[in-house]
Amino acid sequence: MEQFSQAYAFLWDVCGPWGIALLAGVVLLFLIQCGYWAGYYGRIPSYRNATSDGSRPAVSVALVVREADDAFLEETLPLLLAQEYDRYEIVITELTGDVEFGETLAMIAEHTPRLNVTRMVRDPRFPISDKMALNVAIKAARYDNILLTTADCRPASNQWVGRMARGFEHADLVIGYCGMEGGNRFSDRMIRLGRVGHAARWIGAAMHGHPYRGMIQNLGLTKAIYFANHGFNHLNMNIGMDDLFVQKLAAGARTATIVSANSLVRQKIWGGLRWWYADRRLQSNTFRFYPAGVRFRIGLELWSRALFLPAVVAAIVLLPAELKLFAAALWLLRLLLVLFEMRRIALRLCERGVMRVAPLYDLCSPYYEGWMALSRTFKRSPGVWR
Repeated sequence: MEQFSQAYAFLWDVCGPWGIALLAGVVLLFLIQCGYWAGYYGRIPSYRNATSDGSRPAVSVALVVREADDAFLEETLPLLLAQEYDRYEIVITELTGDVEFGETLAMIAEHTPRLNVTRMVRDPRFPISDKMALNVAIKAARYDNILLTTADCRPASNQWVGRMARGFEHADLVIGYCGMEGGNRFSDRMIRLGRVGHAARWIGAAMHGHPYRGMIQNLGLTKAIYFANHGFNHLNMNIGMDDLFVQKLAAGARTATIVSANSLVRQKIWGGLRWWYADRRLQSNTFRFYPAGVRFRIGLELWSRALFLPAVVAAIVLLPAELKLFAAALWLLRLLLVLFEMRRIALRLCERGVMRVAPLYDLCSPYYEGWMALSRTFKRSPGVWR
């Protein structure tokens, strides 16, 4: 106790009350960041998926096709149909409005027993949302276990259905990961690492028993829990299937998180950083509907990261030499911890070649997310509401 009093007296003499407050702020922000990266997110790399009991439940893969894309017919659909799993089917709601594409898809379905296609006719007066189209696919599904995905995603392996199906052995809601297609451009690396950083939040939360989000590109649910919750919610919004819908289901469901090399899907990158930012901004409009506890956890990590660097810079400028070194050492330790854990998480999610941009992403991400939140306040995002 005497040593503590002496240390406090020394700090008071050399720093004054404002210096002590600044130093305490640096230490507090450092500890918060360590708690998130070493504790909350640190569980992801070592997480063990549930072991299979050998029951191999039947699965219906449901998706909506809106665009007449030849790549879907030639590349994606064959990958979906080539899954090494005994009891599964592909259920498609086709909304392209393209006669030739629809006929080709129907012809494939005639010769493929495990492919079920429902064609819906577009009407400009009554637009059909993805939620409505997926509802049709879920009702048309033969099996009780539904695995949702999208037409712009491809399974990472022919074991995808089998790995995700293991979640249905013990749970009603199965959360998987969807990465972005690989690329060597700077923008591709930033987009892929942005997906990793964003996914670390909700995957970490799910692994700690607090699921609040998944990805519609790789999400499993049972028909029982879907109809018990009266299907999709927020039908007046074009978004919310990743998070608001998952929060509704998770409230009364057993949840499984499946993360492995064979359980992933990859989503097509449709543009550069501007496209990515616009998509993130659109999807983030649901944040204000999140439970208060979830908003607090996300906000605390972002705010502590955003304030840590300015606090360290202020300490280096204003405090005595010994404490300048102490503040700089905390900054370096925190950076090394983040890079170490981010690399482990990226490897677990099979995202390779993204760490080159990790320091820049770590520096910029809290500020662009803050700007994103600020811009939502003053400018309405088109495409949110129906």
